[in-house]
Amino acid sequence: MLNEKQKPREKLLELNSPKQLSANDLMAIILGNGTKDKNVFDLSKEIVEYIRENLNGIMTVDDLVKFRGIGKAKALQIISALELGQRLRWSKDKIRVHKVGNGEIIQGDCLEVMKTIADDSVILALTSPPYHNAINYEDHIKKLEGKIKYWERKEISYDFYRTFLVDRFKELYRIIVPGGHNVVNIAPVGWNGVRVALPFHFVGWMEEIGWRFKEDIIWEKEVARDRRSGVLMQHPFPGYYYPSLVAEYVFVFQKPAGTKNESNIFHFRTKEEKHANKINLSNYQGEMSKNVWKIAPVAPQLNLHPCPFPEELVRRVIEFYSYKNDLVIDIFTGSGQTNLVSEKLERRHIGIETQENYVKYAINRINKQVSKSQLNLLSKDNQ
Repeated sequence: MLNEKQKPREKLLELNSPKQLSANDLMAIILGNGTKDKNVFDLSKEIVEYIRENLNGIMTVDDLVKFRGIGKAKALQIISALELGQRLRWSKDKIRVHKVGNGEIIQGDCLEVMKTIADDSVILALTSPPYHNAINYEDHIKKLEGKIKYWERKEISYDFYRTFLVDRFKELYRIIVPGGHNVVNIAPVGWNGVRVALPFHFVGWMEEIGWRFKEDIIWEKEVARDRRSGVLMQHPFPGYYYPSLVAEYVFVFQKPAGTKNESNIFHFRTKEEKHANKINLSNYQGEMSKNVWKIAPVAPQLNLHPCPFPEELVRRVIEFYSYKNDLVIDIFTGSGQTNLVSEKLERRHIGIETQENYVKYAINRINKQVSKSQLNLLSKDNQ
């Protein structure tokens, strides 16, 4: 883990890649050895061609110092400038920010979007990442548009999937406040007759990043389909038991803070703020007080997205792990369930999604909620 007291150059040398550095650190490196507010690299034709050929790959200091006239200082400046330029270009061409209610729905790759968010600025993250290759979202969109009749799974390397998630949850770690939480809904997946223990692998990946495992909650889907028990009914013998899959995991991780007192989200709240966020405990001593939550899944006809988590699950997480006006983020927001409930509970929110159809759907839903809230306020004022 990087020491934040390190100088930008030291951080970059340790990482050997600029992708995890902040824009401020990159700018400090670029301007470090140049004249005030500008820098001229004076590159040879040979290295310019090399950079063009490898622009979309990962260039390290070691790669560049092999060229004549390129020392470590200049190599640091070059790769930092390239990375910063990529971010600015990505932001301009591919990231679309839509202001809605108390928050934003942002279309783009969450890894790139999070790089534009300040360190230690988000109290709570809640998301359900892609379950390996369980859903082909691109084909699902094509099906919605009438371009294909059915969508099919596509083969995805498990190593690629692991790297994809680790890179993004590492960037999420940077923007969550110390003591803040990262809540992840995830489940095992089946592929080619093999059941992959995805949630249990995922916990290890998160702990390697620095997240502290805090709680494991089981989401029991009250009306989930009974698809597997028929095997034992047909063959009532040992070895034929396949329980129906009616549960998923909701893991709660926390970003450690400097001291024990700071390792929570309430140490800096006023008495008035705590009372304004008091949780209704009238139903708490039943099922909600346990780590098995019985919540019905969203019916397919009620949501455009193929696998949204229910609003009740979102509501519990947001009320248990944030205060009003706190910033909540969902880095795989899909149909915007996290944003919608955040809006209802008076939290600020950011939702990030790559698929334009889901983005439009989420914006429309939240706008309806905003209009409804405004009507309720007008009604109260007129009473």
